[in-house]
Amino acid sequence: MKTDPKNTNVVIIGAGVSGLTLAAFLQKSGISCMVLERRDRAYIQTRQRAGVVEARGVQMFERWGLADQLLGGPVAQTIDYRVNGASRIFEVIGEDGSPGRFCTQQMLVNNLLREVIDTMGGAVVFDVADISISNEANQHPRVNYTDADGFHEIQCDYIAGCDGDHGVSRPSIPHGVLTKYSHEFGYAWLAAHVAAPVTGHPIMAISDHGFVAQLPRGPQRSRYYLQCSLSDGPEDWTDARFWDEIRLRLNDSRIENTVVYDKLIVPLRCVVHSPMQYRNLFLAGDAAHLVPPTGAKGMNLALYDVGMLAQALVSAIRDQNATALEKYSDTCLPHIWNYQDFSVWMTDLMHDAGDAAQQGKFRQLIARARLDNLFNSPTARRLHSEFQRGMV
Repeated sequence: MKTDPKNTNVVIIGAGVSGLTLAAFLQKSGISCMVLERRDRAYIQTRQRAGVVEARGVQMFERWGLADQLLGGPVAQTIDYRVNGASRIFEVIGEDGSPGRFCTQQMLVNNLLREVIDTMGGAVVFDVADISISNEANQHPRVNYTDADGFHEIQCDYIAGCDGDHGVSRPSIPHGVLTKYSHEFGYAWLAAHVAAPVTGHPIMAISDHGFVAQLPRGPQRSRYYLQCSLSDGPEDWTDARFWDEIRLRLNDSRIENTVVYDKLIVPLRCVVHSPMQYRNLFLAGDAAHLVPPTGAKGMNLALYDVGMLAQALVSAIRDQNATALEKYSDTCLPHIWNYQDFSVWMTDLMHDAGDAAQQGKFRQLIARARLDNLFNSPTARRLHSEFQRGMV
């Protein structure tokens, strides 16, 4: 569907989880919006991204009356934690002991595309280029872009920057307005998309040779993550070396080599940009913050942002009350720092417990003692489970 209104309440830049979720909430509330995306629809539908929706996100979609359309049914989420090959199955459960509803990020994106475009008839423009933002004081914001039909200018009331860490939204904010807080872990992950399904539970494994994980990416594919040096490049990891290291770290000689579709190096870092707003531009998701993938919080932080932003925009536009919008950043940041804390703890724990060459034997044994407490203490298991499901 191709539409080109000259005016709209909200321009949303980016058609990922955060942008499409915000569009769905606004349209359901009768607020006009337009989504601009530089990629085509086929790319967005097939792009592989990590993450599942936590309990907090499920409850948010239920409040907006969209859970049945967007999410799967009740499913117990389990993780196979391994230490030097020894397996312990960890079930992530709700506070009352019941399984929660969740779906993968890719499933959610496809459901959102169908709901926003095909069901709600929303304005989502793909294949755009040359996006520029005008966000001057005492003026209506404007967003310019080009597509196959030429140049377009859209006037709006507000702009939502949902275009990730490398998008145009955050760089449009003048230098000196935002403060960047960051933490570098000093190592990276080799991420490889392979033709090998997860045959049991998703795996998070620790060995004396380093961290490894295997997470599902559809019925016949998965993504492996291997701890590696920051100086490594994909060319340093031949397919033969990659599979040999998988077998070594999982202590499983039965794993067979399969097709490796792609490899990339992901430096592990935490980043927060504050404040998350400037005049009539509001940042959400990776445009405002990054977390390492160890704690699986990136998508759920983005959903929290757009949940808060959607409520604030509806209040400002429909009810003429901008109080929540003015406090958007202050509302989101405490939650973000809480998730950053969990992500740093989880990342340090999983990597310190692995290769002793990283932080030394003392830190390795301390981390493994913490893991033992996590698995053996009912209180620790409950708190970890609630963190994983976004309940604390």
